[in-house]
Amino acid sequence: MEKFKAYLYSIRYFVLFAFLVFIFGIFYGYLAAQTSPDEAKMILERIKETLEPIYAMGPFGQFLFIILNNGLTLFFILLLAVIFGIFPFLVLLSNGTILGMVAFFSQQQFSWSVFFLGTLPHGLIEIPVFILAGAIGLKIGKSVFQRVFKKEGSIKKELSEALECFLKILLPLLAIAAAIEIFITTKLLGI
Repeated sequence: MEKFKAYLYSIRYFVLFAFLVFIFGIFYGYLAAQTSPDEAKMILERIKETLEPIYAMGPFGQFLFIILNNGLTLFFILLLAVIFGIFPFLVLLSNGTILGMVAFFSQQQFSWSVFFLGTLPHGLIEIPVFILAGAIGLKIGKSVFQRVFKKEGSIKKELSEALECFLKILLPLLAIAAAIEIFITTKLLGI
């Protein structure tokens, strides 16, 4: 646990930056949905169509799908971070944007309480995990930049620490968030 605390401390500025990117994405998505609701609806409809087969699965199948989907996303955030941290940045921004659009339409069609009821139970774990993964990815991107242009640092060390954090901390937390989303949030929303 001490090792993880030290690792978290080493990425604290990246966590702050990742958090700000995600929050910016939420505001951008909300404003984009407000100013261009038809385009935002079209984006959300495409996402809904993509997820349609998952709705037909039973709860355990949905649980496994969410873990697999989110786990692969986090893995690719870390793996593709070697391209100067661009992928983690884009994932944070796009997920924030989608959440902002969902917030706008939830508030328009239902209420803020429905949005928070559908987001917070699992989001209290899932969102920080994604922000943390994004921060780790940004740190990897910085390490690649330093290695390529300044000939200093160790990409291998960064990737090794990131993989260890992914396996021991992030993936188990994603499993907890997926369980909450499927077995608790759906009941709260009456789905």
